[in-house]
Amino acid sequence: MGRLQVRVNPEKWAMYGPVPPPYVPPQEADGEQAAQPVDDGKVKGHWNERLTSFQRLMMVKAFMEEKVVFAVTDFVSENLGKRFVENPPIDLGTLYQDMTPSTPLVFVLSTGSDPMAAFQRFAREKNYLDRIQAISLGQGQGPVAEKMMEAAVKNGDWIFLQNCHLAASWMLSMEEIIKEMGEPGAEIHADFRLFLSSMPTKVFPVSVLQNSVKVTNEPPKGLRANIRRAFFELTPTHFEEHILGIKWRKMIFGVCLFHAIIQERKKFGPLGWNIKYEFNDSDRMCALENLKMFLDDGEIPWDALQYITGEITYGGRVTDAWDQRCLRTILKRFFSPQILNENYKFSDSGIYFCPDKDTLQEYRQYIEDLPIIDEPEIFAMHENANIAFQKQETKSMIDTILEVQPRLASGGSGKTNDDIVYELAENILGKLPEKLDIEIANQEMFKTDSKGRINSLTTVLCQEVDRFNSLLKVIKNSLRTIQKAIKGLVVMSEELEAVYHSFLNNHVPDMWSNAAYPSLKPLASWVKDLELRCGFIGHWIEHGSPKSFWLSGFFFPQGFLTGTLQNHARKYDYPIDQLTFRFEVLPIYRHQVDVAAQMEQLTFGQSLDADKEKTTSDGDLPNLEDGVLVHGLYMDASRWDDEKMLLADSYAGQMNPPLPVMKMEPEMNCEPKPTDYICPLYKTGLRAGTLSTTGHSTNFVVSVHIPSDQPQDYWISKGSALLCQLNE
Repeated sequence: MGRLQVRVNPEKWAMYGPVPPPYVPPQEADGEQAAQPVDDGKVKGHWNERLTSFQRLMMVKAFMEEKVVFAVTDFVSENLGKRFVENPPIDLGTLYQDMTPSTPLVFVLSTGSDPMAAFQRFAREKNYLDRIQAISLGQGQGPVAEKMMEAAVKNGDWIFLQNCHLAASWMLSMEEIIKEMGEPGAEIHADFRLFLSSMPTKVFPVSVLQNSVKVTNEPPKGLRANIRRAFFELTPTHFEEHILGIKWRKMIFGVCLFHAIIQERKKFGPLGWNIKYEFNDSDRMCALENLKMFLDDGEIPWDALQYITGEITYGGRVTDAWDQRCLRTILKRFFSPQILNENYKFSDSGIYFCPDKDTLQEYRQYIEDLPIIDEPEIFAMHENANIAFQKQETKSMIDTILEVQPRLASGGSGKTNDDIVYELAENILGKLPEKLDIEIANQEMFKTDSKGRINSLTTVLCQEVDRFNSLLKVIKNSLRTIQKAIKGLVVMSEELEAVYHSFLNNHVPDMWSNAAYPSLKPLASWVKDLELRCGFIGHWIEHGSPKSFWLSGFFFPQGFLTGTLQNHARKYDYPIDQLTFRFEVLPIYRHQVDVAAQMEQLTFGQSLDADKEKTTSDGDLPNLEDGVLVHGLYMDASRWDDEKMLLADSYAGQMNPPLPVMKMEPEMNCEPKPTDYICPLYKTGLRAGTLSTTGHSTNFVVSVHIPSDQPQDYWISKGSALLCQLNE
């Protein structure tokens, strides 16, 4: 019958072109300008040979965005030298030599770092521990710190003012005091030293920064460095001599590894934590102190230990309900009775486990042998989590570069910045409607029931139209005004200048985003998305309720879900506060871009073919008696298995696959199946928002129950969720 062979990149193939001639680098002429090689239009040599380092950088950005940070490191190392990409080994002893009584040392803090322990060790080495005075600044602490500095200037003590960013109102006074210390003739003790610490903030005095020794204090990166730091602070007596013996040592190791895991999860962004919490060394120390206190009598009260550690010591910092669920899940892996079992492993690979050793030195040696680079499996996360982290790093770096890049007018025949912005404004004006007109809606939508009530979804539609019209008004007015400003007809205000620079950086202007729905898209994608949203609402107005609603297209999707529940409550006379949704995923995919293309062909009152004919081999969109169909959702850290109709692990490299059409049917006191994964749905991939009175983020929409053959903890650890929209 024949045979088929499939090979990836075969060595020989009839369609391959000839092997390019070898690349010859241009020769530099002695004492003269090098002769430019003649371009004959032919490719010469491998791309890695003929491209310059910057050209290679651009190619990596185009094809593998997640590798840009590594490529930039190579670029800087090649062009400037390795010393610009390596952290210099600096300790407080070296920094102290650059200090004077009038030159302070400023610790620029980062999340999770605390220089206090290192500062105290240095003071002990200098035999100055009894003569240091430290105060954590905050409301009302400024005058107290001022008195401490006045006394220390005379007697030669060391002063450490911590968290200067929390005392914004006192920064001017502090600036004046430090300025007076540096003036000629100022009476100041020769031994006096001033240490300051602050997170990056706009309120910190610039003059103090300019005239001080500055050092960043970052927490250790990587699990190995984090655990090593924890075990460096333990003493052999504390670690080895306990009534519980090996159980005590395993529990200490579990707490330290748990602490490292929750700190390192932050690098994965929203997949790790919805909100970046400032877990620091003091949390670990407190957890170990609680452990010591509860285990003094030789018994292990697991319930009390897990509650205090998960809900108070660490849980006290966690404000998001879904993050609290995640914290409890992680704690179960690293701090529960199972860790005392002889063959228990913290990871599937078996690399991470608690060694059955007796001495602190043996534990330290085991820690030294741990991998330097942490694989996602120890976090119980998918390999795609690393790609998400690397893309996030790339975006952050490029955004920073764009912010500091000078904007100069282009010379020659190229377009000026004014030309670019003017044309972009004209293009956006041509794409967006002037307004959405609810007046042309079919009057059937406004019919009342026997009690004189309008359909709740019609009310939702009217509210959505008002929100979109307000946004369109802001956009249209700013675009027309900026065009006039470019022509010189009106003055370019500060707000318009911000819009101007946002256009050049492909960012959505703050003026627009403040009036809009949450979104992380760049400007071009954001405008396209807004165009689709307006089309979705406009189609609803002209042709009535769609058979499947684009949930992502709503300004306020929670309002649509409440309207659906309200309709059901009115129909069956149920109390709305006892209604919840039952979810069913259908074997049908529906993409709003395709729907929008079909909508353009419709005349007033017509229906989409996709709503009345077969859309896939699996069948039609069903006609519902109750509930609604929704589409347009994306899966994060998971995918939908079309064969098993279950939640499944993502494919490698596939970040956000679409979820098929989903049926949402209201039901009285609906209880999900125990095997279902309770999956949060968010508006954007950021996941974080303002904390509402419900305990959830304002970015949160609803909990979706999705069929799964894996336990809840499996998906919770991966950070699996649903998203209304992507970042691109």
